[in-house]
Amino acid sequence: MQRIALFLLLACCGLLPFTTHASVRVEISGVDSEVEENIRATLTLVRLGERDNLSEAAVRRLHGRVRSETRDAMRPFGFYRPRIESQLQRQGEEWLATVQIDPGEPVLVSGIDVRLVGEGESDERLLAVIAQSPMRVGRRLRHQEHDRLRNNLQSVAARRGYFDASFEQRRLEVDVSERTARVVLHLHTGPRYRFGHVTTDQGILDEALLARIIDIPEGDFYSTGALLRAQYRLTDSLFFASVVVETGTPDPETLTVPIDIQTTPTPRQRIRTGIGYATDTGLRGTLGVDWRRLNKAGHSASTLLRLSEKLSEFSGRYRIPIGDPINERLLFRGSMIYEDLADLESRRLELGVAHVTQRGGGWQRTVYTDLLEERTRTPGAPEFEDLLVLPGISMEKLVADDILLTRRGFRVRGDLRGSQQFLGSSTDFLRLETEANLVRSIGDDWRFFLRSMVGIGLVDGFSTLPASQRFFAGGDNSVRGYSFNSLGPVDENGNVIGGRHLVFGSIEVERRVWNRVALAAFVDAGNALDVFELDLEASAGAAFNIHTPIGTLRLGAARSITESRGWRFHLSIRPDL
Repeated sequence: MQRIALFLLLACCGLLPFTTHASVRVEISGVDSEVEENIRATLTLVRLGERDNLSEAAVRRLHGRVRSETRDAMRPFGFYRPRIESQLQRQGEEWLATVQIDPGEPVLVSGIDVRLVGEGESDERLLAVIAQSPMRVGRRLRHQEHDRLRNNLQSVAARRGYFDASFEQRRLEVDVSERTARVVLHLHTGPRYRFGHVTTDQGILDEALLARIIDIPEGDFYSTGALLRAQYRLTDSLFFASVVVETGTPDPETLTVPIDIQTTPTPRQRIRTGIGYATDTGLRGTLGVDWRRLNKAGHSASTLLRLSEKLSEFSGRYRIPIGDPINERLLFRGSMIYEDLADLESRRLELGVAHVTQRGGGWQRTVYTDLLEERTRTPGAPEFEDLLVLPGISMEKLVADDILLTRRGFRVRGDLRGSQQFLGSSTDFLRLETEANLVRSIGDDWRFFLRSMVGIGLVDGFSTLPASQRFFAGGDNSVRGYSFNSLGPVDENGNVIGGRHLVFGSIEVERRVWNRVALAAFVDAGNALDVFELDLEASAGAAFNIHTPIGTLRLGAARSITESRGWRFHLSIRPDL
C-alpha cells in the first residue's frame, strides 16, 4: 500500500521519470491588451508553462486554477463578473490553453468622497493631487487609480511637512450586484512642521555666506523641494565636492524639523594644462590655475596663459559673490593680449569690472565697464594707439539636453558696447554683436545645425577704430573654405583691415555612421562689410566628426562657391553650441 501511495503522489506531481513532458502556450481573447497583460502576469500556468519538465498531471492541475486566477486579475480593472471559458489540448510537443473571456459590464464609479481635514485642507499642492486624479463619477473603476491617489496624498503630505497626516477614513466600497463603486478617502493632515535649526558640517565659509547659499530660513515651512534646492545650490557653488542633506526627527512639541548637512570641500586649487592644434590658431598651448576659494568670504580667482601662432594672452579674474551667491557676483578682470587680426596686429591691455547675474528664464546678464589700451598696426601705415573707457552689456541664454553632444538645444547671445571721445576714444562708436545657434535631431543618427551671427557698428572715424572692435569673417567657426579672419574690406594696399558690420549664416547636416563617428555636409555664407548689404561669400564642404568627452573634433574640407579658390582643410574641436 505504501508503494502504491508513493507512486500516485509522484504521478500527481509529475515527477515520475517516464512521464511525458511538454511546454505550455496560453492564448487569451476577449479583453484589451492592458487587462491581458495583467492576466498573464497572474496566471501560474503562464509563469511555469515555459518549463519543459511539466508532466501532464501538473499541466492539468495548473489549468484548473485558470478561471479563479483570471477573475482575480480582472477585478483591478473593474470587471467583477466575467464569464470565462478555458480549454486545454495537446498539440504535438506542446500544450495549448485557450482562454476565452466575456468581461461583462464593468463596475463604474458612482461616488467620490475625497477630503482634506486639518491645517492642510487648503494646501494647493494637496488639492492639485486630488484635481489631477483621473477618477471621475461614471468612469470605469480602476484600483490602480484609487491606490495612486491614496499614495500620492500620503507622499505629498509628507514632502510638505505634514508628518502626522493619516487617513481618518479609507474605503473602496464595491457593490457587485449594482456594478457601482464609491471611493472614500478622508486625510487628516495634522499640523504642518517648519524648519528647525540647520547644522552644516563645514569650516571653509562664513556662516552668513553659507546661509545665503543654503537659503533655508529657520521657521519657514518644511518641504523636500527646499532641501533638494539647497543641495543643488551647495553643489553649484563649486565650494563642495559632495553634499548630503538629512532630515532629523520631527519635534511634535515645537513642530519643527532639524536639518543636518554633511559636506566635503573641493580642493582649494586646480591646475589646467592643454596642448592642441587648430587651423585657425595653429599649434597652441594653455596653462591655467583656479583658486576656488581664497577666503571664508567665498572669493575665487583664476589665471590663464594661452600661446598660439595667432593669439597670445595672459589673463586673470577675481570673483566676489554678492546678494544671492549662486546667481550674482562681481567680476574683476584683466588681460594682456597679442593678436593677429587678418593683416592687422593688435596689442592690448584690458582692465574691467562686471556685474554678472543669472536672470529669470535662464538668461545671464553681464553689465561691465572696461578700460582698454590698444595699439593697432597695419602694414605700410603708422601704428596708432587708443586709451578708452568701454561700457557695455551682454545677455546670453543656453538650453541644451547635453552641452557637449547636443541633440536638441539653442544658444543666443547679444553684446552691446560703445565709447565716446570724452571717454578717451579716438572716435565715437557703438558696436552690437548678436549670435544664435540651433541644434535639432531626427531619430538617433541625424542632427541638423543652424548658426548665425550679425554685427552692426556705428563709427564716425573707422580708420582710428581699434582692431579688436572691428568685425572679421572666415575660418573654422565662420565661413569655412577661407582662412582665419581673411574676409573683410581691404585698404589701398590690399590689407584686410576689418569691417563695420558682419553677416554670417551656416546650415549643416550630420549623419552618424558608427558609434561616435559621423559624416557632415555644410554650406556657409558671410562677410565683414563696410556697408550693411548682402555682399557675401559662400562655401560648401564636408566634414568627418568625432564626438569626444571635451567636444566634437571636426576634420573637414570646404571650397568657395562664389570665388575661384582651391579646397581648404579645417581642423577644430568645440562644443555643438
